[in-house]
Amino acid sequence: MRWIGALLVAVLLAGCARGAPAAGDFRPAVAGELTVATATLPLPGFWEEPGGFEYGLAKALADRFHLRLRVVRVPFERIVSGDLGGADLALSQVTATRDRDRVLDFSEPYLAAPPAGLARSAIPDLAAARDTRWAVKRGTTLSAILAGFIRPTTPPALTVDERAALTLLAAGSVDAVLLDLPVALVIADRSGGGLRVAVQVDSDDSLAVALPDGSANREAIDSAVRAFTDNGTIDRLAKRWLGAHLRGTEPNIPVLGRGR
Repeated sequence: MRWIGALLVAVLLAGCARGAPAAGDFRPAVAGELTVATATLPLPGFWEEPGGFEYGLAKALADRFHLRLRVVRVPFERIVSGDLGGADLALSQVTATRDRDRVLDFSEPYLAAPPAGLARSAIPDLAAARDTRWAVKRGTTLSAILAGFIRPTTPPALTVDERAALTLLAAGSVDAVLLDLPVALVIADRSGGGLRVAVQVDSDDSLAVALPDGSANREAIDSAVRAFTDNGTIDRLAKRWLGAHLRGTEPNIPVLGRGR
């Protein structure tokens, strides 16, 4: 009879294993709720009324973990300094860097996002880019690329968010705005021909979910991002909201190489 008891235990354990999440449980800060921080609301293609690529990703995560979704606005500079305002995670076009990795945990990347210049006129090469008057959101990898690689002759306008930079472009105060390529493509597409993605920078920059440093939820988020990649969720969101496949540089836009 002892073997029967052992067999029953084995069956029960196997059943429990089949019902367990692929990568552990997600433990939200507030019971029953997934709190997601983002910096810019709205942001074309990413956070809209209603919808957007990152909103859709946040909703997919909430559904996967059987939680209600709550979105909170937290300034970008606070997010990348490790302060998510009590949120479980941030979806705010965040690129993982060595410095940021000291104060945050990051998921696997979910979207390629090389830098791109949004302008009215062509920017065919690096010399032209250096003669361009730029605006860029401060505290970003984009501002670092502008200062360290493009090195414009006129100091760039550093803004609090993308909307402020685009306002300067609309007013003619600057010639171009440096953005993540997916954002730039959406804005150009909706401009009625008034704006173009004039240039892009060769880069393997990608966007990732940011979590509090040492988060116990990293494994669950990584598993979710992998699942959404494999089952086409991320691709469908990109096609719906960004009008793009998941690729890096665009073939018809000049590329500024960084010698990599």
